[in-house]
Amino acid sequence: MKTRFKMSSLALVLTLSAPIAMANSANGISANVAADLLYQLEMLQQEVSQLRGQVEQQNYELSKLKSLSKERYIDLDKRLSTLSTQAAPAVLNNSAQTAVASNNPVSSQQTDGNSNSSAKSLAAAPVKLEEPSADAKAAYNSAYALVRERNFEGAQTSLRAFAEKYPNNTLTGNAHYWLGELALVLGNQGEALVQFKIVQDSFSGHSKVPDAIYKLGIVNDQLGNKTLAKDSLNRVITNFPDSNAAALAANYLNDMK
Repeated sequence: MKTRFKMSSLALVLTLSAPIAMANSANGISANVAADLLYQLEMLQQEVSQLRGQVEQQNYELSKLKSLSKERYIDLDKRLSTLSTQAAPAVLNNSAQTAVASNNPVSSQQTDGNSNSSAKSLAAAPVKLEEPSADAKAAYNSAYALVRERNFEGAQTSLRAFAEKYPNNTLTGNAHYWLGELALVLGNQGEALVQFKIVQDSFSGHSKVPDAIYKLGIVNDQLGNKTLAKDSLNRVITNFPDSNAAALAANYLNDMK
């Protein structure tokens, strides 16, 4: 490209030099004035070249932003697909955990929807949650459908309404978790921290707790809170060693070092 610009410049200079030379002889323009005009022309060409370079750099940055945005949507789509295949078992598992917790305090300390029976629970016992009614299931499914349709603002509104109406439902932990994911997609990291922390603090024993703590680590790292990020990631590994979130946390920690 540089060679092409130089050749173009040379051709343009040669083209313009003849009229200037003729004007020099006919109108008495000095050689210094002609040389100055040619110099200014060359400087203008260099400025055009620099501007083209800046445009190319901006196009590259825009392409990177589009790629990052696409990756985030793809990641969310994968999570949606995974959740859609596990939604029914998750509801049943949460209901079973509630029943076990109320009848067997010892075993309730070992249950976790995202890990094997050997995994340690973050809290002494899971929160006693209500089994979702038909109305609650319908409300949650309606809100979640908006997530799948990529109507993220509408999904936020519906999930918040669901969480307010059914604060102790087995599906409410899922609602807060997805509110956190939606906040991330919409660029509100502070809101994401709030929602993931609600899952961690108010829904101990819920299947989404390991994922929520892992996400707390990710968001804190994005915000520059390295100590808090590592603390959350290490807690996932320690308390839920057999969960998918623990494997993701270990990989993320390795990349942080």
